[in-house]
Amino acid sequence: MLDTGGRILVASRMFAEAVGVIGDELEGCALDGCGMAPVLAERFQGHVRRCASTGHPASVSGLLPGRTLRFAPVLDPDGRVWAVTVGARVGAEALDAARREAEEARAEAARERAAKGKFLAAASHDLRQPFQAMHLFHHLLSAKLTDSGALDMAARLGESIEAAEVLLRALLDVTKLDAGLITAELGPVPVDDVLGRLIDEFQPEADKAGLRFSVHPTGCDVVSDAALLERLLRPLIANALRFTEKGGVLIGGRHRGGSLRLEVWDTGCGIPESERDAIWNDFHQLGNPARDRRHGLGLGLAIAQRLAALLGATLSVRSRPGHGSVFAVELPLAGVARGPAPQHQPAEEEPPAQGTVLVVEDDPMQLEGIVMLLRDWGYRALPTRGLAEACREAATRLPDIIVSDLRLSGPETGVDVIRTLWSRLGLRIPGVIVTGDTDPERLRLVNAAEFRLVHKPFDPAVLRAIIARSLAALPPAMEAAAAGAA
Repeated sequence: MLDTGGRILVASRMFAEAVGVIGDELEGCALDGCGMAPVLAERFQGHVRRCASTGHPASVSGLLPGRTLRFAPVLDPDGRVWAVTVGARVGAEALDAARREAEEARAEAARERAAKGKFLAAASHDLRQPFQAMHLFHHLLSAKLTDSGALDMAARLGESIEAAEVLLRALLDVTKLDAGLITAELGPVPVDDVLGRLIDEFQPEADKAGLRFSVHPTGCDVVSDAALLERLLRPLIANALRFTEKGGVLIGGRHRGGSLRLEVWDTGCGIPESERDAIWNDFHQLGNPARDRRHGLGLGLAIAQRLAALLGATLSVRSRPGHGSVFAVELPLAGVARGPAPQHQPAEEEPPAQGTVLVVEDDPMQLEGIVMLLRDWGYRALPTRGLAEACREAATRLPDIIVSDLRLSGPETGVDVIRTLWSRLGLRIPGVIVTGDTDPERLRLVNAAEFRLVHKPFDPAVLRAIIARSLAALPPAMEAAAAGAA
C-alpha cells in the first residue's frame, strides 16, 4: 500500500522479495529511495498517480516478471483517495502450482506427524515397561528387608525410580501435545466414572499421608473426552495431595448455567498472587529452588492447561496463601441427568487376600514381578503370556479375577482376552487392565469396556486395593462357581 505521493505505507514479504529489498526497510520509503531500479520506480509512481487521480482500479502487466499487478484506490470516509493498494494477480498455472505445492507440504507434514506419533507411542509404552518392573521388584525387595540401613537405601532407590519415571512421562506428554498428536473425541462423559477411577489411584497416597480425600458425586455428564479429562484432573489432584500437609483434599462440582465447574480443593500452603500466572509455565515450581524432584517437575499444570485447551475447557485457580487453593475445570453439561452415585467410602481395612488371579502379560520380567507380588499378598496367581495360554489355564482352574496388560504381543488386546474368556467360560469375571499406553484411542477402548484401568508404572498398593475391592464385590453365585471349579 502506498500513499498518493508514492511513499510505501505497508509492504508484503512477496513485494519485498520481488523488488529485491528487505521488508522492514520499505515502510515509510519512497519508491525511488528503497532500492528499486529508477526506471521501475518511475513506472510504479506513474500508475499510482493515475489511480489516485481517477479513482478507478487498473490492472498492469510487465512491471514484475510473470505477474499482473492490480492498482486499486483506498477511499477515506469522505470518498477521497488517500492511498493505493498494489496486488499481484497470479495466473491459473501459477495458482495450480501453488496448490500442488501446498498439498504436498500438507501431505509431508501429515507423514512426519504420523511417524512422530508412532515413535512417541512406542517410546511411551516401551520405556514404561522397565520402569514398572523396577517398581514391582523394588516393592518386593523392600518387603523382605529388616535392616534399617538397607530399608533407607531401598527408600532412596524407590524415590529415584519414581522421579525418573515422572520426568519421562511428563516430557512425553508435553511433546505429544505440542506436536498435535493427541486429539479429543468429544461426547457425553459420566463425571462420576472418571472420578471413581481417580479415587482408586490416589486413595492409597492420601491414606499414606494421613489426609482426608473426599469426592462429592456430581450425578451428571459433561461434553468431553473421558481419557483426556482424566489426564487433565490427575496433576490437579496430585499437586493438591503433594502440597497439603494436614487437612485434606475435596473434589466436587458446581452447576453454572449450562456448565459444570469441577473443583479440586485443598488445605495446603496456597499460591501467592504474584505466582498465579507463572504456575502454568513449563518447569515452573513454587518453593523448590533446589529443584528437588520429590516435589515434582513443574510440568503438571502446564500439561493440564494444554489438555484444557484441547478439550475446549476453562482451567482456573484461586488461592489464599496459608489456607489452600481451588483449581477448577469448567465443562459444558451434556444434558444427561443421572441419579447421584454413592459416595466413595474407603474401607477401614482391606479384606484378606483370597482367590485366584489370572495374569496376562507378554513381558517376562513384568509377568514374574506381578505374579511374585500376588503370591506375596496371599493370592493364587496363574501366569500367562497371551490369549491361548490364558484360555488353557482358565479351562483347568477358573479365576476369580483377570489382570491383563492392554498391549500384548499378538493381535489381541487385553480387552479382547477378557471378553474371549467371558464368552468361553460363560461368566463375567472381573477384569483389570494395566497399561503403559497413553494413546487416547486405546484408553477410550478400555473405558468403553468398563474395566478397571491401572496406568504403568503403578504403585503396587493401587493394584492390591483394586483387586481386593473387586473380589469383595463378587456376587455369591460367581463365588460358588469359582469354588466349584477349583
